[in-house]
Amino acid sequence: MPSPINLINQTRRFALESSTEMEAHESGRRWKASPTSTLFIVAVLLLLLPMSSAYSLEKEDEENPMQRLSREELVRLAGYGEERLSSVLVTGSLSCEACLEHGSHLATAPVHGATVAVACRREVGRRRSYCAKGMTDEYGDFIIDIPSHLHAIPRLEDACILRIVRLPRNTLCRHVSGMRARRIKLSSVGNGIRTYSTEAARTVLGVKASRGCTRYTASRGSQTTW
Repeated sequence: MPSPINLINQTRRFALESSTEMEAHESGRRWKASPTSTLFIVAVLLLLLPMSSAYSLEKEDEENPMQRLSREELVRLAGYGEERLSSVLVTGSLSCEACLEHGSHLATAPVHGATVAVACRREVGRRRSYCAKGMTDEYGDFIIDIPSHLHAIPRLEDACILRIVRLPRNTLCRHVSGMRARRIKLSSVGNGIRTYSTEAARTVLGVKASRGCTRYTASRGSQTTW
């Protein structure tokens, strides 16, 4: 069955041929289309126009089915929007180990109010920049929520590191210098949540002699010492 557009084109062609002046076969007189035939052609065109519009819209929908989706469906399909589809967390804890006198045993206390941050780079070879910060609670624990636009970075554990940005004044660890950045590692996955923790490592940092032997510790539970 021909499409409405083809029917319209055929009708217009017929109207053009009918309304064109024609030479008479013998007398040389010219013949013109009657008013009745002209009205009939106009009526047919008016009836076919709505069919043509509907056909065009149907064809456009078939070529681009995305136009049928609502705004909520589009943002869900893209993986972003008001509703979070996943979460990426970096967790850990911070504590200070110190001996007030030389030769004494180390005393461990959680560091409350320290600022920690995660720095990531989106492409290999580019510098890392801070993307999210957190603060330790009274137990020295922290949780950093990584922004959703960084969730798709491949091998996040290689692209991101953890840094201690600021230590509170009321801790012996304020005298510790040269606190190095620590790598993170994937520790758990489930229910749309990926959790990373600081990498297990042990580093003794230099301190002022007047403060005795002070050691700075960053860990997840008792597994990681820094």
